[in-house]
Formats: sequence, C-alpha cells, structure tokens
Amino acid sequence: MRPLEYALNGITYKRFASIIVTVLVFVTSLCMFGTGLFTDNIKNGADRISGTTNTDLYIVPEEYLDSTKDMLFKGKACTITFKSDVTDTVSNINGVAEVSRQLYLETLERSCCTAGGVQIVAFDPSTDFSVCRWSEDAKGLKDNEVLAGSASCYEKGEELDLFGRTFTVADVLDETGMGYDSSLFLSFNAADEITASKEYGYMFGERTGLVSMLLVRQDTDSDIDALSTEISDKLSDTGLKVYAIDQLASGLKSSIRTITRMVGIMDIFAVVIAAVSLFAMVTLTSQQRRKTAGSLLSVGCTKAKILELFFTEYLLLFAAGTILGILTALMFLLPLHGVLKAALEMPYKLISFRQAAALLGKTLGIDMLMLVTALSFTFITVMKQEPAQLTGENV
Repeated sequence: MRPLEYALNGITYKRFASIIVTVLVFVTSLCMFGTGLFTDNIKNGADRISGTTNTDLYIVPEEYLDSTKDMLFKGKACTITFKSDVTDTVSNINGVAEVSRQLYLETLERSCCTAGGVQIVAFDPSTDFSVCRWSEDAKGLKDNEVLAGSASCYEKGEELDLFGRTFTVADVLDETGMGYDSSLFLSFNAADEITASKEYGYMFGERTGLVSMLLVRQDTDSDIDALSTEISDKLSDTGLKVYAIDQLASGLKSSIRTITRMVGIMDIFAVVIAAVSLFAMVTLTSQQRRKTAGSLLSVGCTKAKILELFFTEYLLLFAAGTILGILTALMFLLPLHGVLKAALEMPYKLISFRQAAALLGKTLGIDMLMLVTALSFTFITVMKQEPAQLTGENV
C-alpha cells in the first residue's frame, strides 16, 4: 500500500482522533500566525514613525501636545493653531537645514461641509519634505486639489466639499500606519482662503498664515540634543515646545510593548497546551499503532516503511490544521485591517510580504517540531519491539 493511500484510509477509519489532531494544530497555527501578524503590524507601524515624516524635530504648542499625539498616532481630528508664526525664527537658527509648516483643521459634523469630522492637514508644497515623500503630486498640488490618506475612503479624481469649497482628489497616498492615513491634505493657499473667510471667522478669526506644527530637519553636522535646546531657548516665551519623535512616541511605544508581551504570553500558553494535548492524543492511540506495526512487520514490511506510513498520516493532519489556521487568520485580519487600525488608535501597518513569509516559516517550523516530538517518543519506542510483542496483548 502506498503511504498516501494508507494515510487517507487511516484518517477515514479514525475520524474522531483525526479531527482532534487537526483542531489542535489549527489552534496552534491560528495563535502563532494570527497573533504574530497582529503584533508585527503594530510594531511595523511604530517602527516606521521616524522615517514616515522624514523629520528630526517637531515644534508644537505645549497646551495641545496630547491633541497632536492623538492626531499623529491615532488619527483623531483636531484644530490646532500657534499664537504667532515662528517659522522664520527657527529657520535662522544655526544647525537647522529645513523647516516646513503644517496646519491642522477639523471639519465639523452637521456643518455645511459634507466630510464631517475629517482631519485636514495643510502643508506648504514649496518647503515640504514630508508629504512629498508619499506622493509625486504633492509638490505640484493645486489650490483646488487635495491628497487623500489611504484610509480616507476617497478615490483619485473624486470630488468632495470641505468648508463650503469643492476639491478634487489628486492622489491617494500609500499607507503610513499613522493618523495621516485618515486625513486629507491641501495646500496652505487653499487653507488661507478658508481661515480668512468671513463664513468661518468665528473659528479662525479671518486670519491667514495659521500654523499648527513646524517640522524641522537638522544639518548633518549638527547635534540633535544641542539643536533642540537652542530652539527651545529661542521659543521660551512663545508657549511652544520642541520634541523629537521618540519623545512624542514614548508612551505609545510603551503601550505597544505591553500589548506584544501580553499577546506573546497568551501565545506560549496556547502552544504549550496544544503540544501537550497532541502528545497525549498520540500516546493514547499507541496501543492501536502497536498492533498495526506488528501486523505490518509480520508480513515483511520494513520498519522504515512503517514509519513512513505513520508519518504521512500525521503529516496530512498537520498540513490541514496549519493551512486552516493560517487562512482563518488572514480571512479575519486582512478584511478588518481598517477597522482594527481605528479601534487600536495607534500606528498599524501591514508588514511586507517578506516579513509575512518569515512569520509563515516560523509557524510551519513550530508545527513540524510538534509533529516530530509527538511521533518520535511513541513510535520509536514501538518500533524497538519484536513483531510478536506488538501483535500480542499489552504486557
């Protein structure tokens, strides 16, 4: 009998035991791959924070620090403005290479704009070094155009109304993993038209040149700590504070570490329980395997062939459990990617195909280790005995 034919017959004959083994492997694979993909997506979003905005230092009003963090990392819409524009002051400080300004405006629900509650980010295309990294259209963005974040539910070429004005989506940005994914980006000229209008004077005081954040890039030869201190001294009377990205994200990264540790502990418990249960299941069926092995040996089947037959049967069960576990994890996490990102309120970005392949390899490796461990003790012990002992009553 060929190994595959024997394995299929054995699985059919022992349906209940086969289902239990498959379920145990399914649970292990689902936990290993599913939770691994989930936590890796979170860590991937956090790890990309520094490189995403291409910024060394952030200057924000101290009183709006929490709102700034919520906008950057959680995508919560807000309106933030400086009391005075200090762009020129910062630009003239020794060690500063580039300065780019941004303005955050929140559209209001039940107002005349149709996209209620959306975060609007105004940037200056002439000085920008952040948004332009996400889209080739950023530098040439027209005043009647916007760039849409990957999770904003808008498509390229679509028209939308913001603060009573009609804009066309010039491009949809790639996923950043940050709050920018649910934002809309427009030029400062377009923002000035909104903030200077009488219609929204009660919100912006009919002013232009409003700023919410300054993004600063340092010279390659400057020291980041010394530069931060010097900028802070220059702005000491303005109510503005200077932060490196690690300072802004310190609390967030601490939360991420806590989440990954908790998920990792749960993962270990699930794998250990599944491994022990699997070992027990294989051991409990050893008596039936003893008689089968004895019968096969008595008709001239070699020990190597018998092990091949047994291994093929369990390999099919492990393959079925592993594939089902991985597919279930993908079917749950991929369609709900946007929902999970909104619910987590933290950077969350899909890992690359290469990282996913490495995680898949890790899952397969652990499943294979469980298979070899479960089979080796029982079947090696069985195969050391003589055929007469195997086919006789248990002694």
